[in-house]
Parts: sequence; structure tokens; C-alpha cells
Amino acid sequence: MSENTLYKLNEDASTLVTEDFRTGDVQYSDARLKAFREATDLTANLDALEQVIDWVLDEQSPVKEGTSEIEAAVAPAVRKFIDIPLREAGDPTLWHWLAIAWKPEFVRYRWPYDDSQRTVTSMNEKFLGSTQDLYTNAFSRMWFIAEFTCDGDDYSVTEAVFKQQYRVNRIFDRMDLRRPATGLALSKVAIDEDADDDLLEETAKTVSHQWSVTAEECLKEDTIEDIVGEIHKRVERRTT
Repeated sequence: MSENTLYKLNEDASTLVTEDFRTGDVQYSDARLKAFREATDLTANLDALEQVIDWVLDEQSPVKEGTSEIEAAVAPAVRKFIDIPLREAGDPTLWHWLAIAWKPEFVRYRWPYDDSQRTVTSMNEKFLGSTQDLYTNAFSRMWFIAEFTCDGDDYSVTEAVFKQQYRVNRIFDRMDLRRPATGLALSKVAIDEDADDDLLEETAKTVSHQWSVTAEECLKEDTIEDIVGEIHKRVERRTT
């Protein structure tokens, strides 16, 4: 398996996200990036990830520009081929490099600048942005949500939950629910086509409260799934 060095960008890299960069087909050269880029000790199989992204970007691809189907197709590969520890993944400058220097065309394809809801600020955040806010950087968003929703090498829930954009945002808005076992259990509730958005919201709130009094990290995954499932049933009975 081919491994590529991962880089990070310094704070001055924000100057690279210009109007031409947001709107055009700008790809910075290594020479231009030299003053902003620093190598890390981390590696990833970017060649394999690029194959997946290029398939999505191909004009013959069934995955349409600006849709959540893009993340459903790419997020599993982002997590699989950028297989780094959670602690290191928390460094936003790593994701800035991927979005600005490595594959800016992907960011523009997923989040078109000419979308009626897009602003300069929101577009900048897709290239920059913090790992604390899963609405922002295009690559970190996919990595973390895949991390929280995969079941080993099974990304079927990840793929499904990205197609439920509103619901996935409601779950992972909460920092205390950004945990693999909890994220997976709640996402299984979210991908139920018959699930009610308000009911999911109330379930997420109740689970959040539950973990304020129960040490989730001390529980087994199947126990966590049982607790989340029981909370969902209890909320459903209470609200119907």
C-alpha cells in the first residue's frame, strides 16, 4: 500500500483562500505552498483516496455536484485511507492542507460557491475551519463523522447517515456525542426512514444527559447501543 506524507499549513495559509481560489480552478504549485507548508510524521494512502475522489468528480459519475451523495461516497475512503490516531486528527491545519493544497477541486464540487446559501465566510470555512465545528472543513467533517459511525471496516451506516444530512448534523452538533459507539448507535436511529426529526433531536438530548451521569467510556459497545435504543423507545412513548 502506497503511503504519502501528510502536511499541515500555518496560519498565514488563510491568505491563499482568495476570491479567485474560491470561484476558479486554482491549484497552487509546491513552490507557492513552500512558505505555508510543514511536513508531519503522519502518512496516508492518498493515491487510493484520490481514485475515489476522481471517480466522483468525473463528468460521467452518477454523483451530482453539491449533493450529500458526494460525502456518502467519499467519507468511508477518507477515514479508511487517512488512518491516523484521533488525537492527531484533531489538528485542523492538517485538514487545511488537504482542502487547500491537495484537493481544492473536491471542496468546490461538494460545496459550490455559486450556491444561493453560500457566503464568503461559509466557503472559506470549507477550506479552513476548525475540527470542533463539523459544519466547516470539508475533509475533517467526513473523517470524524465516519470515525463516529463506522463499525470496524463496515461503513454502511456512514454512507446512509450522510444521506440524512439534517439528522447527522443534529447528532454531531453536540461535542459529548462525538464518540464512536454513541455516534454509531444514534446514527442507526437516524437512518430509519420512518424516524421523526424532532424525536431524534429529543433522543440525542436525552442521551447527552445520560452520559452526564453515566461513564460511557466504561460501557461495552453493545450495552451503549441497548441504552440508546431504550432511550429512543422511551422518548417515543413520551411524545406520542
